[in-house]
Amino acid sequence: MSTVGNSPALLRRMNSRAVLADLFRAGPDVGEAGRASRTVTELVAAVGLTRPTVEAALTDLVAEGWVEELQAVATPNKAGRRARRFRIDARSGLVLGIDLGLHAVVGVLADLHGDTVARTEEFAPTLAPVDRAETAVRAVVARLVGNLPPGRLLAVTVCVPAVIDRSGGIVHTAAAPEWQSGGITERIAALVPGAVTVFENDAKAAARAEAAWGRLHGVRDGLLLVMGRQIGAALVVGGAVAQGAHGAAGEVGGIAATGWPGAAVALEARVGSDARVGSDARAGSGTRVGSDALARSGAGPDAGGRSPIVALAADVAPGVAQLVAAVDPEVVVVGGEVLPDGEEFCAALAAELERTPGLGLPGLPTVRVVPSGLGRDAVSRGAVARSLATARAERLGLGVV
Repeated sequence: MSTVGNSPALLRRMNSRAVLADLFRAGPDVGEAGRASRTVTELVAAVGLTRPTVEAALTDLVAEGWVEELQAVATPNKAGRRARRFRIDARSGLVLGIDLGLHAVVGVLADLHGDTVARTEEFAPTLAPVDRAETAVRAVVARLVGNLPPGRLLAVTVCVPAVIDRSGGIVHTAAAPEWQSGGITERIAALVPGAVTVFENDAKAAARAEAAWGRLHGVRDGLLLVMGRQIGAALVVGGAVAQGAHGAAGEVGGIAATGWPGAAVALEARVGSDARVGSDARAGSGTRVGSDALARSGAGPDAGGRSPIVALAADVAPGVAQLVAAVDPEVVVVGGEVLPDGEEFCAALAAELERTPGLGLPGLPTVRVVPSGLGRDAVSRGAVARSLATARAERLGLGVV
């Protein structure tokens, strides 16, 4: 947001955006998690403006509908008028996050705090054809936002298993090539004409969700590993999800030297087809293998005495070690549908990394490896996080928040 203004109207709007940004940054009220508020005095101190200027900005924000004034409360140990308190009116606008995979669409509608308002899913044998993908997304959009008044939905993010460039276009997808040639971005954007619609890579969206609400929250440098039929990764560098010059940062899953291209196939060969417990799959979440599936399959140790999960960790460790050496992360978070039994896999992967020659620095502990706490909604929640950022930047005039 520009800090230079040459008219009273522009200066007043700049002041109101500064107050609005601080209300988004405010800590939660006691007993009301996620509902942040500030008194006028607190806002004056936070934004460095005079009290009359802050009060004028609050008047504008209340009139615009983004902010609400709470019931006045007594100021502790002080006589006189009660303190006026304000907070974001979280339901004044809504955002939508969509996780579009090859076999399912997950949609999450959220308020301006990111709290879920509604969630729905749509399943299909395959969504690789553009027409089927559009139909499935249309059904999800209709259920979640079909009855909203015009202007209420501010932003939509659609996450796909594809490389997305800086302009928001699909530049490559091995999972669904027809999406790239069939104009899927334009067709889906047309379903929500009143909202800003952007597309994002699914692994990067999951990392965004982990950074906002999960195991990467507060982490400056981290790595997200997405375990699936195709294994992917996303990098957090300097507190931001790395995109790369062409949107391909972290796209190492097809490189043979990582050991990733055949890892999931090798796991399926070890445990047999009975271990396939379903697929809601995006490319990257097709085969879900956990302790229950392994028990049904009767899979035992391999020739080296390793369980299938430990063997999988050994298969993917070379690629993880390469990324760990490149990024030097504080933590590696493991997500994806292929491995609900994440604790065993994380322990096995950490042990493999510890045995990797030359990895890490002498005297420093090896990198932590932990399972995601967001589960199968990591991508759709990441889509919500991106939609919130888009809404705040493009609809609320806050720039990057």
